[in-house]
Amino acid sequence: MAFFIKKLTVIGLGLIGGSLARALKERDCVGEVVGVNRTRSSLEKGMELGVIDGFTTDPVEGVRGANMVLVATPVRSIVPTVRVIAPGLMPGAVVTDAGSVKGQIVLDCEAAMPEGVHFVGGHPIAGTEHSGVEASFATLFEGSRTILTPTAGTAKDALELVTIVWEAVGSRVETMDPRHHDQVLAATSHLPHLMAYNIVKTLSDLENDVQSEVFRFAASGFRDFTRIASSDPTMWRDICLENRGAILDMIDRFGRDLDLLRGWVAAGDGDSLHRIFAQSRDTRDRVLRVDKRGRR
Repeated sequence: MAFFIKKLTVIGLGLIGGSLARALKERDCVGEVVGVNRTRSSLEKGMELGVIDGFTTDPVEGVRGANMVLVATPVRSIVPTVRVIAPGLMPGAVVTDAGSVKGQIVLDCEAAMPEGVHFVGGHPIAGTEHSGVEASFATLFEGSRTILTPTAGTAKDALELVTIVWEAVGSRVETMDPRHHDQVLAATSHLPHLMAYNIVKTLSDLENDVQSEVFRFAASGFRDFTRIASSDPTMWRDICLENRGAILDMIDRFGRDLDLLRGWVAAGDGDSLHRIFAQSRDTRDRVLRVDKRGRR
């Protein structure tokens, strides 16, 4: 291999961290993987599954001697976690994260780095509606994209290492300004998740006799659209709080479009309904064609 990580520490051993560990192990790119969580149960499961080689509930102890540290906790825990582990990081170590919000998180994590240690903001655009280390698998990142969010202070060699790691597990790496990342993800990921959660809530709040019929006759379209509403509530609570400005902008924009749609339905304006449905279908088909060509 072109590179080798002697010791990788994964803080927040779940779907993302577990899948990265599995993928690197499968490709013989890492010597030792240590898991760090607040509770032992998921760490013991990780050992049982062969995802990690050792574990601890002490984050400072867990990062000692690590060449690379992945912080894969909920986004509101990333900065506090990085500040806690800082004293245990060895010179030359690279710390990265997997959070869906970057902005202030990147700035705060960079500021917390000891001399000779570097932080690179990262966000693998991959996942399923399932969570936990037991849901992890080695091929999760194949054909995916990972966004890295370097700043003017990001060390070139640290960025290169994190890029190589994600490319090694099958992901296509792109770089983006941290604040711009948050605007893009508010539109492409955060708003759709909120919509999925909210439509399930709307249907679950119907009168009991209607609700039972709604869910009994729910078709595949309902299952496909609301699949992401099975995602981890803690993770999505934190994302909403951490990226609330960009998310509120997208909710407002969506609300205005929904008001237009309601008006057309109320007025029986079939021409406007057909136009927006056709436009949306064509846009989606075009985006999917471009995405398919862009995948490896």
